[in-house]
Amino acid sequence: MWINTWTGWFVFFIIVQIIHFLGTWKLYVAAGKKAWEAAVPIYNAWVLLDIIKRPKWWIILLFLPIISPIMIMILWVDFIRCYGKRGLGDALLVIFTLGFYIYYLNYVEKPRYTGPEERKETFISAILFAVILATIIHTYFVQPMIVPTGSMENTIKIGDALFVSKNAYGTRIPNTPIAVPFADLFSRNLFVEKAQLPYERIPGWQKVKKNDIVVFNFPTDSIYGPLDRKDNYVKRCVATPGDIVQVKNGELFINNEKFVPKNDAQMQTSYLVMSKTAFSPKLLKEQLDQTEADYKVSRVQQGYAYEFAGLTEQMAQQLKNNPNIISVEKIIAPEGVPAFGVFPKGAPWNADWYGPLQVPKKGMTIDLNIETLGNYIDVIKKYEDKNIVVSDGKLTIDGKPADKYTFEHDYYFMMGDNRHNSWDSRFFGFVPDTHIIGKPFFTWANFNQIAGFEPKNGWHLERWFTVPNNGNPNKTSYLWVGVILLVIFFGWDFFFKKKKKK
Repeated sequence: MWINTWTGWFVFFIIVQIIHFLGTWKLYVAAGKKAWEAAVPIYNAWVLLDIIKRPKWWIILLFLPIISPIMIMILWVDFIRCYGKRGLGDALLVIFTLGFYIYYLNYVEKPRYTGPEERKETFISAILFAVILATIIHTYFVQPMIVPTGSMENTIKIGDALFVSKNAYGTRIPNTPIAVPFADLFSRNLFVEKAQLPYERIPGWQKVKKNDIVVFNFPTDSIYGPLDRKDNYVKRCVATPGDIVQVKNGELFINNEKFVPKNDAQMQTSYLVMSKTAFSPKLLKEQLDQTEADYKVSRVQQGYAYEFAGLTEQMAQQLKNNPNIISVEKIIAPEGVPAFGVFPKGAPWNADWYGPLQVPKKGMTIDLNIETLGNYIDVIKKYEDKNIVVSDGKLTIDGKPADKYTFEHDYYFMMGDNRHNSWDSRFFGFVPDTHIIGKPFFTWANFNQIAGFEPKNGWHLERWFTVPNNGNPNKTSYLWVGVILLVIFFGWDFFFKKKKKK
């Protein structure tokens, strides 16, 4: 049975309360409580925390997705220990029987209440507390991510380790509440798919704006069904709900005005450079940060032809100033020649000649005809969950005749700053508001050299402890501040433990 509606979760909650009551009421009585106190939802958790002498605010953790399963197991173990079951075997038994070991104690053994044991800080308890705290931060406040591709080069580099604020645009309640903590960092399979919460979001303090760098779930990811288990992408939002997007001769226009990126954006496009002589790979690496994987070179009649995958305008100008350069030209796809996989399907567009196309807005109504259906049918089906049928020239939506449609969500158009090397909204389409994760606010490291990314081109220490996405082109590294804080932290920890031993 799928649990993916609030009604389903309410029924599940009531069933859990009944199971809890039937398995614990005698143990509640043994602890000096009333039998009915084990039956009242939420209040029974309050009473249970009193029985095991744990902080009452823990009740909040019992209802947080992802955190809740961990807390329930902790309470199971604490509960049976209050009745003399303090061995490792008992703890494992109550966990692996999903709490039903408590039924045996309640009806068969009927142990007396001895109260909680004297609690001492142990390595395991410290690790468990750290996992819970980190899971809360990771799930509801700040998510770390490492950028695996170069679609945002050089604004964000391959291997950049980002901290992403989930509160900026509003924290999204996890769709899969039963999952292994941090599973999304190494595997997206460690979750219970059949238990899904409906989409809900806690309001944030700002809305997605044009020019924001945004982290979102890849819309067309077909591998993982649940929304929060889809791959994470990072791109620049170039158009917000209601905007009209168009790319002409490689230039982006929004609402017929040329798009001006933030000052710290380092936009890249592909260039063809004709040179009289060959460049030294070492020179290209040192002066343009271009490794041999970033360009192709071939011998031509005039000299050498270099096809660079991505250069900024500053890099292109630097090459133009070289006396050995014959020409420097952007590589622009011909107009009217469709690119493979372009969105929407069948449109005669490519990365350099795209649109015009309007981004759907919540409450926006469109006439349903051949053109609009081609542009928006995937959106209406996939993200608005409507059943569209065309039969005998007539169109129905969810079984009702329709000649207009009003969108129920806001959508965004995302593009990478590395314009010719980015799989973005020009190919996978609009990004629904439901897929927005957050906003990168801190680059704390770059792991290009060790994380298996290609090409490996150094540690980029100048990117450590910098602030992206702020419009300031002069990125100051505060790595020295981080080093000082680490020294103070570990130094104080060492001093405190040494003092405690004395």
